[in-house]
Amino acid sequence: GILYFMIMENFRYLEDISGVDILIKRAKSQGLNIKNVKDISDLLQTNDKVACSIVKEIASWIGAAVINVIHIIGPEVVFIGGKMAVLGDSLIQPIREIVSMYLFGDQEVEVRLSEISENAVAIGAAIYATTKWLEKKSTERVTY
Repeated sequence: GILYFMIMENFRYLEDISGVDILIKRAKSQGLNIKNVKDISDLLQTNDKVACSIVKEIASWIGAAVINVIHIIGPEVVFIGGKMAVLGDSLIQPIREIVSMYLFGDQEVEVRLSEISENAVAIGAAIYATTKWLEKKSTERVTY
């Protein structure tokens, strides 16, 4: 799905403020010599302050999106995946903190890193489309 945020009177896609490209761009603009998310993950392992700060900021946007989704549809578990899953606890922990801070009452929601591939969304969409097509075909009348 696509989520929007209002920032200074402009709507922005979540991906445009917290996606992989933004993470890498922000890291490079702050002087980090990186090429991909794995490089940032390596810097996190050394407790690089700049990398930690950037990931925490990105996680805060993702956390805000997650808590909004929780309040709208009420899942018991939320999975965070894709290319950023390699960031591990450095990404997931700030998201969990935001979620626990803004849950209602005794509501409990588990936030976990996905263990499936980053192609899961595309695979899920293909399965959904195939299922819908088969449902349609199974209800059509056959004339001989």
